[in-house]
Amino acid sequence: MKSVEISSRNSEFWNELCGTSLAKYLGIDDASMASLKRFDDWYFNFYPYLFDHIPFAAMKGKNVLEIGLGYGTVSQCLAASGAHYTGLDIAPGPVEMVNHRIQQAGLIGQAMQGSILEPSFADDSFDYIVAIGCLHHTGDLQLAVENCRRLLRPGGKLIFMVYYAYSYRRYRIAFWTTLKTLLKEAIGHRGVVGTSSERERAAYDSSSNGACAPHTDWISKRSLKKYCSKYNLFSVTLENIDKDSPFMLWSREQLINTKLPKYCGLDIYATATK
Repeated sequence: MKSVEISSRNSEFWNELCGTSLAKYLGIDDASMASLKRFDDWYFNFYPYLFDHIPFAAMKGKNVLEIGLGYGTVSQCLAASGAHYTGLDIAPGPVEMVNHRIQQAGLIGQAMQGSILEPSFADDSFDYIVAIGCLHHTGDLQLAVENCRRLLRPGGKLIFMVYYAYSYRRYRIAFWTTLKTLLKEAIGHRGVVGTSSERERAAYDSSSNGACAPHTDWISKRSLKKYCSKYNLFSVTLENIDKDSPFMLWSREQLINTKLPKYCGLDIYATATK
């Protein structure tokens, strides 16, 4: 698919808030402060390492852009930190939710609809850009990373999460593709795994009716470093693991507290400094 088609399909797909199935599981059927707090408490308990990567306290008084808003959990936390918050999402649903959260909580900030592939912001506008689980869906991860650099002020930081090409799950559901990517990188190739089946995409993101994300990229640490080569500093670590094959005998809480996520985790967490 071309980028314009991916963006159009993303706008439709992600209009259902990422986390809708979780909200239903938790019995949440409204957007009251109490219900959203219940959702957020679960979310941060499930992803406790987010606080290791997003320096919320340091963002007070800083211009912060968040890309990919989902249910707005990170969004509200960023706005509550005292940051000058701006949210950006390809779909109207998440924008509406985040603006509702900000207004309901008496916070300052605004979310708007748009694409990081065609951002409307001026260069050197932000001190931080946060993009958790978004850029790998745009259809052009490299352009997204480069546009983020352009929008950052000198010394500004892009803090983001993308899917890891060599996670245990990738070896399980796409063994030959993963092995082929590994061999290509061994001889110098750098890039994303951008062609995938619906089954592969659904293993990571699916809607409440079972539809999978229109587009997903997976990338290695080496290739991501290449994509971020114009930044002055770059650091990366792996996070996240789930109770699925081959780790069915342990709980997720047990798995998270092992060293396994650092070697074969699902997600890359990266910080790139302009």
